Amino acid sequence: MTGPLPDGYPSLRASHGPPAAYRDQADAVSDHPYRGTVTTVYLPDELSPAVVRPRPHVEAVLAQSLHEMGPRGRTALAWQWALTGTRPSPVTLSLAPGCPPSREEILAEAAAEPEGSTAPPGVPADFRDQFRETRAVLAWLAGGTDEVPVHADNRGRFIGARGDYARTDEEMRQVRELTRDALREGDLPDPMSASDARHPWRWEPGWMNAAWLRGVRDLLDWVLGETAAAPLCGRSVGLPSTSHLHYEDAAANLVVMQGRPGGVPVDPGRYPPPQYGEGLQAAIRWVRGETAAAPVDAAGRGPYLYSSDRR
Repeated sequence: MTGPLPDGYPSLRASHGPPAAYRDQADAVSDHPYRGTVTTVYLPDELSPAVVRPRPHVEAVLAQSLHEMGPRGRTALAWQWALTGTRPSPVTLSLAPGCPPSREEILAEAAAEPEGSTAPPGVPADFRDQFRETRAVLAWLAGGTDEVPVHADNRGRFIGARGDYARTDEEMRQVRELTRDALREGDLPDPMSASDARHPWRWEPGWMNAAWLRGVRDLLDWVLGETAAAPLCGRSVGLPSTSHLHYEDAAANLVVMQGRPGGVPVDPGRYPPPQYGEGLQAAIRWVRGETAAAPVDAAGRGPYLYSSDRR
């Protein structure tokens, strides 16, 4: 969305800096909760180093965010503060610093206790005053999460992804290829002795890593449409959407609890190894944008064999 915006979208333009009116802090913290209006969000010619998103993604998500939430409220304020620092901070309502905040400051603001909440007693503050949306915008801009901070269906389109995914198919393929390469170098033994299969938590790290990689690989194969049936549920749904991942995630809960206190006994004839379920769930979290780190590192290693540069 880098061309003209559809009718009804708040204006969005690049600028060397906002007009003088946007530097005025007179209404910044008066009459809590914040009731100012940001009718135009100005994008600097160069985004602050604190913003980890490509400019086209910022432009597209910003336009949709303002279209959904409107120019009045904390969400619009979050964009202006994080991008330029010329408005008050959106959660704590601190005075405008006059320059873009650092990444650490953005993430701290996203996690801060709110100032001026209108939530009644007993109602969490984030249920009012756009606090959830505000925190989501800040965390996304600074890389605290990769979940696209809009409510629209198919929100992946704002970052070049499919459906509601937070990763493009090419990004998924790259990670999937890492798992395939790593498994060619070291996989689970075939055949495996019955004794070893019944004690997956006694395996050497290399075997645990292989089981993790298999879970990641199989989930991505399915999401990419290269395997018809879901890895655990066996469902065939064509090209899976993010909503279909809920069933796999739930099925993996039982798998990962094998041999753990409060879980189920290890059953190699019925379930894959527990580390398989862990890898599958990590892949789900990643493709949905709930975690920023891929389920394997650049060397194709999961958490059982992380390379030193990942620690």
